[in-house]
Amino acid sequence: MSAGKPLYALVIAFVLTSCNLFGGQKYQTLKAADFSKKISEGAVQLVDVRTPEEYAEKHLKEAVNINFNDDNFIDKIEKLDKTKPVYVYCLSGGRSTKAAALISSKGFSQVYNLDGGILAWNEAGLPVETPAGTQGGAPKGMSFDDYLKHTKADKLVLVDFSAVWCGPCKILKPIVEQTTEANKDKVELLAVDVDKNPAVSDAMHITGIPLLILYKNGKEVWRQLGVTDRATLENQISVNSK
Repeated sequence: MSAGKPLYALVIAFVLTSCNLFGGQKYQTLKAADFSKKISEGAVQLVDVRTPEEYAEKHLKEAVNINFNDDNFIDKIEKLDKTKPVYVYCLSGGRSTKAAALISSKGFSQVYNLDGGILAWNEAGLPVETPAGTQGGAPKGMSFDDYLKHTKADKLVLVDFSAVWCGPCKILKPIVEQTTEANKDKVELLAVDVDKNPAVSDAMHITGIPLLILYKNGKEVWRQLGVTDRATLENQISVNSK
């Protein structure tokens, strides 16, 4: 082993801790309960870095929407008060982690990221604002009972949890569709948008996407978080269809 490898490993381990360095500044990642406690203290700047469509579905109270994927994201961030803490969140933590690092690099010394995003927030039973104006809002999308019924088909059922804004989901989608179409005698595809089906997402404790779950007779037999290849998917369908 070269002398550089231990040092490289040490650097990677340091970067993956909850306090991260980026551009000489720090940001801290907090669990939902701690994040909630901090923002309830007041005098904070709460930023939802998801798309306007996601924000409109539900968001944390008093959060402002600054879309991380917008070209003018940095310009809008620069207008925030650098003397006050900035709290950021997204759906599952991916975009907000990048946003927190970028915000820290712009001279903000107090930056906090919600670990697991609004999915973790929901799982912790914390309140959100909805178009209905209530913290819970009216149920939308598929019910969990309907979801369970779908998984009890005669064939295998492959559930694809995703969202329209999710980059890895877009990569995985054609792989899933082509594979299930080629094996339609063995498996059915159930696509679940986590934003449009919050009841299912909450009940299944979905904290990361893309997520594939394969069911046989209503029982989970395989799951994969993140992008996978067609060969792996074909193998799982073949093994579990016997």
